[in-house]
Amino acid sequence: MSAKNNREPKQRILEAAISLFAQKGFASVGVREIAKESDVNIAMISYYYKGKVGILKAVLEEFFERYCQMLRDAVEEGKSSEESIRVLINYIVDFLRGNTELAIVAYNELPLDLPELAALKAEKITQMIGIMSGLIRRFGLDPEDTRLLGMIGPSLISMVFMSFRIKPIVRNVFKVKFNDAYYNEFSETIATLFLNGVNGVVAMKQKQSRKKP
Repeated sequence: MSAKNNREPKQRILEAAISLFAQKGFASVGVREIAKESDVNIAMISYYYKGKVGILKAVLEEFFERYCQMLRDAVEEGKSSEESIRVLINYIVDFLRGNTELAIVAYNELPLDLPELAALKAEKITQMIGIMSGLIRRFGLDPEDTRLLGMIGPSLISMVFMSFRIKPIVRNVFKVKFNDAYYNEFSETIATLFLNGVNGVVAMKQKQSRKKP
């Protein structure tokens, strides 16, 4: 029996779907293809996940749970605002190295406007905003400024994630070796760029406050 078939059918379905969604996109993958890849019958997919949207919901739940935990750990471990950001970026990079396909699916499919996913997305994004508010406060910014949170949070994710999404291009064009040394330098570079940007926003907000009558 293969190693794949030693795993529980529910896990095989999830892993197969993540791989297929990452390669082809959610809309281009059918239930039959997932069943074939995971070596189960279609009835099992209905039993465990109620269909393809249910699988995507499980994928997003796993991604959000792990991402929110990284945010919490970074806030708790960092002794300062800058240290928290550096810790968080290291966590995100390590997570993406080991879970690239999961992150690709979450990043690509999160904008999907599906009623079945609305409550989950609202709940998890609210959690993320709450955790990010703690980091924002450490920089002296207003944690109640939801517009600012909506700019800073996605910017951080995009800065880190895009390099993984276009990894084949970076490898072929820039001849990069994706080893520990590269990712250590990558984490430091992204942290420096992001922190300089946030500190620039702090200076901009302070300047705007001084101009108010």
